[in-house]
Amino acid sequence: MIKRKKILTVIKAVILWALSILIFVPIIIVVLNSFKTQGEAVSMRFTLPTEWVFSNYTHVMDQVDVLGAFKNSAIIAVSTVIIATVGGSLCSFVLARRRSKLHRFMYIFFLVGLVAPLNMVPAVLVLQKLGMMDQLIGLILLYSALVTPLTIFLYYGFIGTVPREIDEAAIIDGCGCMTLFWKVVFPLLKPVTVTVAILNFMNAWNDFITPFYVMNTSSKMPMTTMVYSFFGQYQRSWNYVCVIMVMIIVPIAVVYAFGQKYIIAGMTAGAVKG
Repeated sequence: MIKRKKILTVIKAVILWALSILIFVPIIIVVLNSFKTQGEAVSMRFTLPTEWVFSNYTHVMDQVDVLGAFKNSAIIAVSTVIIATVGGSLCSFVLARRRSKLHRFMYIFFLVGLVAPLNMVPAVLVLQKLGMMDQLIGLILLYSALVTPLTIFLYYGFIGTVPREIDEAAIIDGCGCMTLFWKVVFPLLKPVTVTVAILNFMNAWNDFITPFYVMNTSSKMPMTTMVYSFFGQYQRSWNYVCVIMVMIIVPIAVVYAFGQKYIIAGMTAGAVKG
C-alpha cells in the first residue's frame, strides 16, 4: 500500500513536471528566436540558432525608443496598481464590514465587471468628454477601472477572515476610520495585497489592444505596441518581434518571482470567502 502511494506520487510529479515544461516551451522558443537571423526566425522552431545574433537587441534599441516605451509602461502599470489597490482595499473594507442590502448590492454590482465585457465605445466617449484621450492619465484610469472588480473580489474575501474584534479594540483605543484601516487592518492584508498588485501589474503591462483605442501619439505608447514596429503588412521580422517580447516578459518574471509565495494564499482566500 505504501509502495503504491509512492508510485502514484512519482507519477503525479512526473506529469506536473511535464506540464510545466510544456508551459515554458513557448517562452523558450521566443528567447531562442530573439537570437536568430530573420530568415531562421520565421520558422519559429524549437531549435538552437545556427548563428547567435546578439546584435538583434542593439538593432531594436536603435530602431525604436525602447526606453521611452518602457517608461510609459512602467508609469501606467505602477499607477494602475496604486490606484486600484488603494481604492479597491478601502471599498472592500466598507463592503465587508457593513453587510446591509445596499452594500451587498454594491458588491454584486462590482462583481458584474468580472464577467461583463468592456465596451470601448462608451469608454472612449467618456475619455473624450473628460479631455483624457491620448493622455497617459486616461489610459491609467481606464486600466484602474478594468482591474477594480477583481481587486474588490479578492480583498472582500480576505477582509472577511480578519476578526471584527480587532476593529473594536482599535476603536476603543481611539483610532479613527482611516487610522483603523491603514494602521491596523491593512498590514494584515499583505498576502492579498501582493497578489492584487502582481495581477494588476500584469494586466496593465501585458495589454496590447486598449492603447490603440486611447492613444494616438507614438511617443506615449507602452512596450507591447512596439511589436508593430517590426510586424506589418510588408514586414515580418520575427527575430526583432521576439526581442520586444523578451523585454516585455522580463519585468513580469521579476515581479512574479518576488511575490509568488503570496499569490496562492491571496487567491484562495478571495475565492472561498464572502
